[in-house]
Amino acid sequence: MPKIKYQFDSKTLTFKKVKLVWKQRITRTFMFLFVTGFAALTLNLTYTSFYKTPKAIVLEEEREILLSKYDVLNEQLGSIGLIISDIQQRDDYLYRSIFELEPIPSSVREAGFGGTNKYHDLEGYENSDVLIETFKRVDVVSKKIYVQSKSFDTVIELAKNKEKMYACIPAIQPVALKDFTRISDYYGSRLDPFTGKPKMHHGMDFTGPEGSDIFGTGDGVVVEAGYSFYGYGNRVVVEHGYGYKTVYAHLKKVFVSEGQKIKRGDVIGSLGNTGHSTGAHLHYEVRKNNNPINPINFYFNDINAEEYELMVAACSKRRTPMD
Repeated sequence: MPKIKYQFDSKTLTFKKVKLVWKQRITRTFMFLFVTGFAALTLNLTYTSFYKTPKAIVLEEEREILLSKYDVLNEQLGSIGLIISDIQQRDDYLYRSIFELEPIPSSVREAGFGGTNKYHDLEGYENSDVLIETFKRVDVVSKKIYVQSKSFDTVIELAKNKEKMYACIPAIQPVALKDFTRISDYYGSRLDPFTGKPKMHHGMDFTGPEGSDIFGTGDGVVVEAGYSFYGYGNRVVVEHGYGYKTVYAHLKKVFVSEGQKIKRGDVIGSLGNTGHSTGAHLHYEVRKNNNPINPINFYFNDINAEEYELMVAACSKRRTPMD
């Protein structure tokens, strides 16, 4: 049976039946549900504030494990970074120096990557800083490994062609010991024989009988052969590859032509007195990446140790200049 509600009437001192219209019934139902829901929500928030649910406990444990894994990963990345730095040092100052390659600039090894929004997708999480820092370190390591891999590719390629490279590098004197009288001037600053003013001398001068054979000092290709209007007279320039060039100046005659391939020891011309010269001699230069370097460091195959020591000692005793 439906519940019947009564209300006391103080005037008549009797109870009267209460009749509710439908709006009142809806309002009371809504208020009941609101109060019940609010109470339930309050109780739930109060409980969860002081007590964790089994699911929350599991998620918290998984979070702590994940963060610890990231810490371990970052430590491992740090160790890998130290190993890569050691490899870079050996590469720059051992492997690359063997093949006379310049060290890779730090600006290349440490170059940036990506853009400002590269890690945008990792933002907004509770532990975004940990995620972003880890991904940054992974990217840095990956970039260093890539640069190092390219460097090793170059070194390996040179190692495979070592025999060819040794054949190309200038390694003998351009004039036979029996044919030159003396080395009349060396690489370095000296007084110009025509102006009397200090001037850098970029080669070595071999004095000898006019017409003596001039030898190519390494395998290569003739890139210039003929008369030069820059004071060199009859000149031959040989491109040896690997950054090396040699120059032979003041020749009496040129026996090779531009584009011709030569081998070490081939006769490329004869000793002469052409161009800006004060006597019969050969002016000889060695260039690396178009920069003149001292030729004395490239006489390996045709003089003994005593002769080499005499040549080195003579560098400190400047003789009468000829070029």
